[in-house]
This record gives sequence, structure tokens and C-alpha cells, in this order.
Amino acid sequence: MPLVDSRQGVGTLTIDAHDFSYQAAAVRLSPDVSSEDGTPTLAVPEPAPDTSVTWALNIDSIQDFEEPLGLVNYLMDNALAEAPFVWTPITGGVVYNGVIQVVPMEVGGDVGVQVVTSVELPLVGQPTRVDGALGTSRTAPKREVKG
Repeated sequence: MPLVDSRQGVGTLTIDAHDFSYQAAAVRLSPDVSSEDGTPTLAVPEPAPDTSVTWALNIDSIQDFEEPLGLVNYLMDNALAEAPFVWTPITGGVVYNGVIQVVPMEVGGDVGVQVVTSVELPLVGQPTRVDGALGTSRTAPKREVKG
């Protein structure tokens, strides 16, 4: 398979049908993998680990606290609500979507400069990917291996 160098932009990021593409300086879907040793039994003395995967939508955003409908105020006003998101890293390419739990982000920063801050929005369930070229939809498997 040849080298593929995927880069973001021009793309979009919407949360609850609000377009925050102009504020997003970086967007990532980040997995968190937790694993514990399985419990040995007589039948399975060496069980596979108990493993689970949770996801978060991470956004580095240019601060827009002066905009009543901006990302900073949206996150503050809707804290702990669940909201759908759609992230297209590059127009015409792959699309990721799912549901996030809204949490506020840091407000403010250094004086007189453009402030970029980060927020981690936990996903409710698993993200879905729609491939650009094929148009096929795939949901990240919710795999929990138990011993």
C-alpha cells in the first residue's frame, strides 16, 4: 500500500448543528484504552485482559468569548448536555460523527494576543466513520474482552 499523508483542512466541525469550523485550530478523536487482568478460573487459568475503549473529541480553539453564539459560550451554556457532532477533516473526504457530552472550556488567557485553548469532550458511545471515496459507514466497535 502506498504512503498516504492525510492533512486537515479545508474541513468542517459542527456541534448540535452549530458551525465552529472557523474557531477550530486542531481537532482530534482520541481513544482511551483501559485494561485490567482478567480473573483466572479453573476453566480459563490465563484469561485475556478485560479491555475497554472510550473516546473523546479534542478541540484546540481560538477563543471567541465575545460572541454569544460562539464555541466558548455554547460549551458554557450547554454544560453536561449531550449533543451530536460532525467532523470532516477535509471536504469530500472521511466524516466522523457521534454524540458528545458538552463540558465547558477555559475562558481567557494572555492579554493582547490571539488565545487558543483546548477542551476534551467525552463521547457518549462510539464514533462513526463514513469513508469519503466509498461512502461506507462504520462504527468503532465496542469491544470489551472479558476473561
